[in-house]
Amino acid sequence: MNSDFFKKNFNHFHIAGVLIFVVLAVFYWYKSGQFSEYFFKNNLVLVIIWGILVGWITADFVFHARHDKDDNQDKK
Repeated sequence: MNSDFFKKNFNHFHIAGVLIFVVLAVFYWYKSGQFSEYFFKNNLVLVIIWGILVGWITADFVFHARHDKDDNQDKK
């Protein structure tokens, strides 16, 4: 059961999306977030968690949009 969940929800798109957004989140923190007075911006761990979540969700949208587009073209 767990293997099916991981095969469905974690693929190359998800891993790439997470990595890209974690790098962008750390870059944001390095440039401006670490100097912020807000707790959620200056805490590197929270910024990385935010990057992981946003990266996974964005990659999931892209993956399913491409997958649905391919399925619709095959039906025509």
